[in-house]
Order: sequence, then structure tokens, then C-alpha cells
Amino acid sequence: MDKAIPEKKLHDGTSIPAIGFGTYTLNGNEGVHAINSAIDVGYRLIDTAYNYENEGTVGEAIRRSSVPREQLYITSKTSRTLP
Repeated sequence: MDKAIPEKKLHDGTSIPAIGFGTYTLNGNEGVHAINSAIDVGYRLIDTAYNYENEGTVGEAIRRSSVPREQLYITSKTSRTLP
């Protein structure tokens, strides 16, 4: 597959997609469909957050996706601040 989205190399040598799909406001079946559409067109980094209250929607979209989980990167932010 030709990579349309460039990657960034992290300090540990891991490469992740430089562009991700944000899921703020995506919930329910419409959210699952939107996230699956993003995956279908090539997004592999999916961003969610505890405060979006849609991690279940993101999980369901991943379960329904035809792309293997190992090819997806999921980021999630918490509401807690670290010291």
C-alpha cells in the first residue's frame, strides 16, 4: 500500500503517522461510521480523549474495521494532570 500519510519517527525508533483523525463530537453509530470511513481512506492514527466520552464508539469502530488492530495507533488523553 502506498502511504499517503507521512510518518514521524519517535525517539525510541518507533514510527507513527504524522496526521491523525480526531474524534471529538463523534458518538454512536454515526461516530462509528465516520471513524470507519477515516480508516478506510487511510488514517491509521485515531485520537480520542476521556473528556470526549466516546472511547466506546472508537472501540466499536476499531472492532468493525477491516484493518488489523496492529496497524492502528490510538491516542487518548486523560483529564488528570501529572506532577
